[in-house]
Amino acid sequence: MSIRKGFIKTILVSLIAVGLAGCERAKVPAGNVGIKVDLYGSDKGVQNEKLGTGKYWLSWNEEVYLFPLFKQLHQYQDPFLFQTSDSMSVSASVGIEYRVVEEKVIEVFKTYRAGVKEITDSNIRQLIADSLINHGSKMDIDKLSSGGKTQLLESVTTDLRKQLEPVGIEIQKVSWLGKMDYPNEVIDAINKKNRAVQEAQMRKNEVERSKAEADKMIEEARGQAESIRLKALAEADAIALRGEALRKNPEVLQLEAVNKWDGVMPQYLGSGAPMPFLQVEKKK
Repeated sequence: MSIRKGFIKTILVSLIAVGLAGCERAKVPAGNVGIKVDLYGSDKGVQNEKLGTGKYWLSWNEEVYLFPLFKQLHQYQDPFLFQTSDSMSVSASVGIEYRVVEEKVIEVFKTYRAGVKEITDSNIRQLIADSLINHGSKMDIDKLSSGGKTQLLESVTTDLRKQLEPVGIEIQKVSWLGKMDYPNEVIDAINKKNRAVQEAQMRKNEVERSKAEADKMIEEARGQAESIRLKALAEADAIALRGEALRKNPEVLQLEAVNKWDGVMPQYLGSGAPMPFLQVEKKK
C-alpha cells in the first residue's frame, strides 16, 4: 500500500509540475484593459472577462489581449491609393487618432478577434482605403487639388465614425500627412494655373497702384487749384476793399502819390495841366 501511495503521489506531483510548466503569467499595465481568451476547445473565444491592472496566471489554453484606454496616434507609412472621377491616380498618406471605449472593450474584441495593433494596421486601414476610393471617385482632379482635400477628409472621417463608434472605437481625428502625390501632368497643370493666378494678381496690383498714383495726382491738382482759387478770391476781396476805401477817401490816393514822389517837378507841362499831386482850387 505504501508503494501504491508513493506511486500516486509521484504521479500527482508530476501532473502538477506539468500543469505549472504549461502556465505563464500575464501582465496588464496601467492604462490598459486585458481580455482573457480561450484559444482551443469548446469554450474557444472571449471569456467575457476584463482584467484590470495587475499580473495573472494563465493556463496553456488562455491568452490575454491588451487594449490601451488612452488615445492612440497612428501614422500609416504606406500611402493610400485611389482614383478621381477623371481617372487620375492619387496617393496620400493618412494619420488617425482614436481611443477604445472601456465599456465596449469586449465588443471590440468580439468584432475583430484581434488586438489594437492588428485592428489599426488591418481593419481600420481597410476602412480608410474603402472610403477614399468611394468618395475620391466622385471628385475630379481639379476639384481635389483646389480645396477638395478638406471635403474628402471630412467624408472619410464621417464614414469611420459611423462604422467604428457603435463597436466601441471612438474616432477623434483623421488627417493628411504631407502633400498628396499627383501624376506629373497634373502637377504641371497645377503649376501653370498657379503661375497664371500669380501673374493676374501682379497685373491687378499694378493697375491698382497706377490708379492710386493717378488719384493722388488728381487730388494734388485739385488741392493746388483750390489753393489758387482761394488766393485769387482773397486778392479780389482785397482789391475790392481797397477800391472802396479809396472811393470813400480820395485824399488817401493823393497822399500815397506824394509819399512816392521824388521831389522833381516835370520839365514840361501841357497848357492848363495841373500840378502833379496837388489840387489847386481856383479863386472865384
